[in-house]
Amino acid sequence: MPLVPLEHLDEVREELVKARKSRHRRLLVITGDDDSRLVTTALDFIYNVKDLLSGEKVLYTYHAFYSDGAMRKELFEKGVPRELSVDYVSYHKLDEVLGRTYAAAVADLVNNLEPNDLGRVMGVVEGGGLYIFLLPSFTRLLETVTRFQSNLIVPGYTDKDLKRYFEKRFIKKVMEHQGVAVYDADNRYWVKKFGKTPSTPYARPKPVLPQKSKIPVKVFNLALTQDQVEVLKIFEHFYAKAEKEKLVFVLTADRGRGKSSAVGLGVGWLAHRLRRAKGKCKVVVTAPAVTNVQEVFRFSAAVLDLFKHKVEVLEDESGMITKLLSKGIEIEYVTPLDVLKAKGDLLVVDEAASIPVPLLFKMLKRFNKVVYSSTIHGYEGAGRGFSLRFLKRLKNEEGVKLYEYEMSEPIRYAPEDPIEKWTFDLLLLDAEPCEITEDDLSLVSAGEVYYDAPNEEELFLKNEEELRQFFGIYIMAHYRNNPNDLGIMMDAPHHFLRMVRLKNGKIVVSLELASEGNLGEDLSKESAKGAWLMGNIIPDRLIKHYKILDFGNLRGIRVVRIATHPSVMGKGLGSFALSRLEEEARRNGYDWVGAGFGVTYELLKFWLKNGYIPVHMSPEKNPVSGEYTVIVVKPLSEKAKRIVDVIAKEFKQKLLGSLASPYFDLEPEVALLLLKSTPSFEVKVNLTKLQLARFLTYAWSDMTLENCIDVVGIMTRLYFLSKKKPSLSELQELLLVSKILQAKSWHLTCQELNLSLAEATSNMKQIAQIFSKEFLGVNSEEEALRYFFLRMDDLNEGVSA
Repeated sequence: MPLVPLEHLDEVREELVKARKSRHRRLLVITGDDDSRLVTTALDFIYNVKDLLSGEKVLYTYHAFYSDGAMRKELFEKGVPRELSVDYVSYHKLDEVLGRTYAAAVADLVNNLEPNDLGRVMGVVEGGGLYIFLLPSFTRLLETVTRFQSNLIVPGYTDKDLKRYFEKRFIKKVMEHQGVAVYDADNRYWVKKFGKTPSTPYARPKPVLPQKSKIPVKVFNLALTQDQVEVLKIFEHFYAKAEKEKLVFVLTADRGRGKSSAVGLGVGWLAHRLRRAKGKCKVVVTAPAVTNVQEVFRFSAAVLDLFKHKVEVLEDESGMITKLLSKGIEIEYVTPLDVLKAKGDLLVVDEAASIPVPLLFKMLKRFNKVVYSSTIHGYEGAGRGFSLRFLKRLKNEEGVKLYEYEMSEPIRYAPEDPIEKWTFDLLLLDAEPCEITEDDLSLVSAGEVYYDAPNEEELFLKNEEELRQFFGIYIMAHYRNNPNDLGIMMDAPHHFLRMVRLKNGKIVVSLELASEGNLGEDLSKESAKGAWLMGNIIPDRLIKHYKILDFGNLRGIRVVRIATHPSVMGKGLGSFALSRLEEEARRNGYDWVGAGFGVTYELLKFWLKNGYIPVHMSPEKNPVSGEYTVIVVKPLSEKAKRIVDVIAKEFKQKLLGSLASPYFDLEPEVALLLLKSTPSFEVKVNLTKLQLARFLTYAWSDMTLENCIDVVGIMTRLYFLSKKKPSLSELQELLLVSKILQAKSWHLTCQELNLSLAEATSNMKQIAQIFSKEFLGVNSEEEALRYFFLRMDDLNEGVSA
């Protein structure tokens, strides 16, 4: 006799029969604190529906790092019906199966209820399929410290300080939504049944193929939806030469719409056609991770196979496809940063919303044909904000022929799927900010705004509309969001929220903040020796790199994320939010406020405008964004001011010595901003007579820069360090950064600064003469002449000024 009563088993079977008619999915949550009973209950339900699942794959995912997780997996494996084919995949390898489709998925969430895991797994089951979640009892769930939560307990906090709003939200949403049932395995009863879900039969409309096309019918026949047909029709335009204008296609879709597979079909056909026309074709494919583009590769390979190309598939050590090779055809994945060094007939950028807009435009500059595709809502998504902002700027670009398309029809399941609705709601995947009206703009103009500290329990568990406004601003602001960001915000004990509202209550600025510091001597020493301190990013980096233990004793607030509603940007609301935050921090005895961010010119200007001081920059670029991370701090106490001043001076000198390497490719404008925003101090000229002679010969006579670039380097560093300095134009300062400090060639310097070689060399000579007058007191060639003809007796002393 089964552990679950027979009438209880029928509940799932009846629901799954309904689901298969409507091509919708169902979610069964099984709770229990007895591991054996939990797994056996799941097996009972699976046995009762095995005929509905037979012939199709089932996914079982679990936490392999936990012995009890591995034990439950073994228990399931021993008991599962033999006629079912099951893939057993640990959560840390779940990206490997994101392109696959399953009839059912069993997700063991006993050890870890992590938002990213939910985001990944909720797209793999097809319409008519079943999810089974294994969870501890809800009482125990709210007491257990999961692996995800353990990483949020930072020094100064314990597990008792965890906020646990995400787990409470999970339970709330499970109980609210239709298509989701909860079964108590320990007590053998339904906590909640599936509800009245619709069972209207659904048949996918057959796509209408074009009457005439360069693309053969056999390729169109691989398309499952009309949306995919329309995407292929746009790819047809990319066979033409991009002579007078660049060809750009921006494709957007919610998750599960077959976006990547449609792009793969188009890429495969285009590669075949271009190979036939000109003998070879190279397609460059990029995305934040190689896992994002597996469907592109699979469907490209399928199309090439249709045309009888012999395709060699290259994979990395984890089994991810990285390249397709055939005679005259190469389709290759490269990282977003490496795209700027790549060449090809076509560039495909998948999940483009996760790549900074400036980098996307640099890619466009390098390629004449570009396809940008991105998920709107979903685990990889970034909301409509990306397409709105990106398209607005793209439409202002001259010489661009733009095609746009948004896919809407789901591939794996029918529209209005209840489990998609549950996932989007739980993880706020489709959150959007409030609509801003003319009346709202008037409130902003009149300064009718206020800084607010929300009640987080109310916000996360009751005020759904306000939460969607708050989080929607981050999505619109092009933050690279994933579900774990929401989980951290809801559970981390040291994170807290602030917002700026209009007088009518609408949220226009969202701030996520973290308390840091107050480490004590022992932890500060650990950091100084190289240990990584969880949740203390700013103290950890500054102590590691500058060894000043005193900073660890200070208390600070890190601005994790700050974003303004896109309709009211540029109106001072972000600065208003920071000023109120600083006032609050001072009242509460904090020593500093700071932030870390991928540095761009505009973002750095915002922080500098608000009085923040650069104190550190990562030596490596982020491989996805192509940005260096900069840390800025605004000291609030006298002790913090003294320490930050010392660190900022040291950072400036370090930066001056590091611009040639590792910061050779830092934008000169950003480097200049960093140099001008860090402290200057009294410095002395200290040159030998021979160095002085070479420099003056360059400044006032015929010596080339290359023969005295070492001395020009000394004088350049003197200029940027010195309190008292001559007046140079911004162009001249950028010339010093690019040519002298970053040691770039004349060609690259002129290209970056949009100068002719004659303009660049003339300006450099002028700079040398200005330095000669200001730092050396030599005002003309006549005065310099006495240094052109030296004797041994002249070399006894150096030159100080």
